[in-house]
Amino acid sequence: METKRVKIHLNRGGQSLGQFTPEELRAGFRDGKFAGTDLAWRDGMPMWKPLSEVIDELAPQTPGETESLAPALPSADGIPWERRAEIGFIPGLFETIRAVLLEPSKAFSAMPITGGLGAPLFFFVLVGSVGGLAGFVYQAVLNSINPSSTPQDAAMMALLGSTAVIGGSIMVMPILLAAVAFITSAMIHLALMVLGAANRPFEATFRVVCYSGGATAVLQLLPVCGAFAATIWNFIAVVIGISAVHKIGTGRAAVAVMLPTLLCCGLILAAVFALIAAAGGLTVLLEQAAQQQ
Repeated sequence: METKRVKIHLNRGGQSLGQFTPEELRAGFRDGKFAGTDLAWRDGMPMWKPLSEVIDELAPQTPGETESLAPALPSADGIPWERRAEIGFIPGLFETIRAVLLEPSKAFSAMPITGGLGAPLFFFVLVGSVGGLAGFVYQAVLNSINPSSTPQDAAMMALLGSTAVIGGSIMVMPILLAAVAFITSAMIHLALMVLGAANRPFEATFRVVCYSGGATAVLQLLPVCGAFAATIWNFIAVVIGISAVHKIGTGRAAVAVMLPTLLCCGLILAAVFALIAAAGGLTVLLEQAAQQQ
């Protein structure tokens, strides 16, 4: 009973969140109020430590609490794709696409946050490759029938439509998509950590990115507007999935998803301005050198 009166201090980004009892700490961590990256300390600890490392020590679960939380944990049957051995490959594929596209909140709330990276990565690479190749073919067809295309453009389109290039794309695309899945997931998870919202491990973020990207990739089968629709729907699905998995608001989830893109755009703009400034400076130096001559 003595330990229940111990107050635990929490700190996030240099700001104190207050003092809490073990029961309050456990409840807040479970509900997503406190993040695993928040720093915790109590009397007797030599230093502050991330809450995710000391939560079980500072606020151990009671047997009754563990049992009461069990029904709320995601079911292993939450994603049909991960049960394709039971229900069949095609039903598992299409049911997962349907669930993520039409009921993303329900799908990701039921998705297990662990279970390996292989299944979601396979799903993303498989469907993403089909959608990517469809977009590639649509673009080639549109360019080939464009009456304003120059002979050089026509030659380029003929090259892109060749069997060798298409075959090479089929072999390379899965590798590129796998790289995109890991890089995108890492950037979003890093953004979540910066925002103090990474309440689940990297694997949970990776699974959201893969299932969202794979399901929305089928929209690329639509001619003309497919790529645009896939991009918008994917953003919405990822935000909903991150919100459901990490137990945070959709606003913070949207910021975490957009932050890497905004950062990259900012870096690109900074590089462009730097090049413009350098070019301007070089022009001035050349003019001065010409005048001296």
